[in-house]
Amino acid sequence: MNDEDLTGRVAALADRAELTELVARFFASIDDRQRDPRAHPFDGAWARDLFTEDVEFHYPVGAYTGHADEVMDLTMDNFGRTQHLAGIPQIALDGDRATVRWSAVHTHVHLASTQEARADRLGETFVSGGHYDAEAVRTPEGWRFRAVALDVAWTAGKPPLVPPERQEAMRRLAAS
Repeated sequence: MNDEDLTGRVAALADRAELTELVARFFASIDDRQRDPRAHPFDGAWARDLFTEDVEFHYPVGAYTGHADEVMDLTMDNFGRTQHLAGIPQIALDGDRATVRWSAVHTHVHLASTQEARADRLGETFVSGGHYDAEAVRTPEGWRFRAVALDVAWTAGKPPLVPPERQEAMRRLAAS
């Protein structure tokens, strides 16, 4: 192997490591925020650390362009604590772009208000599994997600109760 080949392989390995870390930071940030919203808010700094400004989300609850912090606030505010587990990502590099796919299991503990409204036992959960397909781009700050799509393959438990005002906010955000 010549030096040029070795340099290319090392660069590709570094990109793969950074993209794997991007997936890990994304999921960890969700669970950290649910544990302590004041210390780990979904804000502009959080969004810039993970996404491009024009990121496209395709989630079961809707499709959104931009507004990463608002999208995550609106969707995750339906739950109390969470735990997101990501599989090892499959990564296809193409210069400054990459496609990233990973399997995931999402465990969501319902809000106390949801459990009370339904007369559920304390700690009732909604669990889902599926996979993410994402596009990432290299920016001057590092790799960022440009598009994230979640395909849910299965669910267990009752979905969250979404207040009408949050449903309306999600519709407005999807239309913007």
